[in-house]
Amino acid sequence: MSIRHHLNYKDGYYKINREERNLAAIFYHTLLLGDNLKLFLDEIGCKFPIVEKEMGIYFEYAYIRDLWSTNTPTNEIKRKLILDLLQPNNRQELEKLSVLDFNTYFGANRTLSTEYIASPGNWSIRYFHKTITDNVEFLKVCKFKWCFNAKPDIVIHTSHDTAVCIEAKFESGEGKYPSTDIEKEIFKNRGIELVGQLSIQKKTMEELLGIQTEYIFLVQRKSINETHKAWTWKEAFAKLDTTNCPYFIKEWLKRSDINQQ
Repeated sequence: MSIRHHLNYKDGYYKINREERNLAAIFYHTLLLGDNLKLFLDEIGCKFPIVEKEMGIYFEYAYIRDLWSTNTPTNEIKRKLILDLLQPNNRQELEKLSVLDFNTYFGANRTLSTEYIASPGNWSIRYFHKTITDNVEFLKVCKFKWCFNAKPDIVIHTSHDTAVCIEAKFESGEGKYPSTDIEKEIFKNRGIELVGQLSIQKKTMEELLGIQTEYIFLVQRKSINETHKAWTWKEAFAKLDTTNCPYFIKEWLKRSDINQQ
């Protein structure tokens, strides 16, 4: 006897699915059809022109992570990159540390190496909070680390240097950093407030990647945000041509919880 039988549910899963990443994937798929990308960019008032040979749409965007992994810079370049972007007060001290001590200072215990400077995405808050006592410096390092781990749901590159960054939510609200209980306790003990994920996206795109970016927050109901323009799912799909979408997508988009304002 199945759960579906007990609950007398006979419809398709698309009638009840609440996973925001799946809805974001549907939106991604729809943007790739026909003229939908241009229709959407026009609807949100995007000022960036599309450069055909540079345009791309990316799901779970991890540019910094992939650039660090594939560009294979030397330790000297990695260290200089980190220190130039981070601008720590103790830069001169960090410039002189061995690779092992440099990794240890930033708490890269999971990938502790004597040969290679670890990606900031592998730094550990629970360890570097012991070596970085100043709250301003500590928070700066935290934000830098989070940028290396951040993955906006959808990013539309209209060119190599311009983009629209989309964070998609369904029933949940904006995420906060840090997310683990241990790290939250560290922030509480230091008297530091949690950091919104949308502000980290802005830092990632503009400060670290140097990409001129417009920001969209896709939600069920609109709310005010300092960094992102809020659009409802109903508004986002309104101008898009779904004629060539599969049946389940067309039915999904008829749901009342998708069509809220």
